[in-house]
Amino acid sequence: MDRTGLVTDGWIPNLVAWSKAQPGERALVVADAVNQAEGEQLADALRAHGTETSTVLWDGDDRPWTTTPQRIVDAARDVDLYVFLHRDVMGAEAAARFGLADPVTTRGGRALFLGFVDGELLRGELSLPQPDLGAVADDLLRQLEGARELHVRGAAGTDLHVRVEGRAWQTDARGAQPGQGGNFPGGEVFISPLEDSANGVLVADLTVPYTVEGLVDEPVTLRFEHGRVVAIEGGRAAALLRALVAEAGEGDDLIAELGSGFTPTVAPRGHVMLDEKAGRTAHVAIGRNTGSYGGVNDAKIHVDCVFSLPEIDVDGRPLELPT
Repeated sequence: MDRTGLVTDGWIPNLVAWSKAQPGERALVVADAVNQAEGEQLADALRAHGTETSTVLWDGDDRPWTTTPQRIVDAARDVDLYVFLHRDVMGAEAAARFGLADPVTTRGGRALFLGFVDGELLRGELSLPQPDLGAVADDLLRQLEGARELHVRGAAGTDLHVRVEGRAWQTDARGAQPGQGGNFPGGEVFISPLEDSANGVLVADLTVPYTVEGLVDEPVTLRFEHGRVVAIEGGRAAALLRALVAEAGEGDDLIAELGSGFTPTVAPRGHVMLDEKAGRTAHVAIGRNTGSYGGVNDAKIHVDCVFSLPEIDVDGRPLELPT
């Protein structure tokens, strides 16, 4: 039962539909100990759907993992789909998570990641009917097609220039797609900018995961030069992000992703998986961007920094964002 007293397992048909699972396919559900029961529920539903499904536990005393444990690699071998349910996501385990996702998506499979979730969130907000945002995504992708340079601004002070020529725009608004990883719920368009192209300032006034609980204590300012973060300024969230980047090492301070959210039913609350989908937000990630992201930086972390009220110019013309 969630805090509202509502009991529902609507999240299960939501995920089955979102994953595009088909009879005869092979699937793997990866859950942490907190979500083990929910992982088994989802696996049972996929089996009833005709999808051959196994489960594996993402848990162990030797965490955080820098690489994917071999038992999990073996479990994911030749699957068409994997779904990851995890509450206490560790920033230092991004490489291990990518090490599971990249082999699946590289061979045309689908990867669905639900981070910072538990049974309460699954049976609450994630059990609600999801809006159809396909037409919104198609309009944004049409405007962004062939883009070379972007100028990104935000109400809190973001003023960032990036280049994206040769990289592919993607969306998760139509559910899991072959060769791609994604989150649930969907509702963003995103791209991996050229790794040496970011110059300017990013001010994340909403959410920076792996730092403080909830929304940031004060805006986190990241200063970019030639794609690399040269300074991280702000309060406690900024200090924790600096420590994470310093500990992670080479390549973890490079720009990895730029995305814009457009889900009208989501309001930012300090939960990165939801906040990066919320309407009138955008996010810039640093760190790893290999695999389905389309980049070449094989780093140890991937950290999305979410900010409010974005304005984006595409080769000098304003992008018409949903209101």
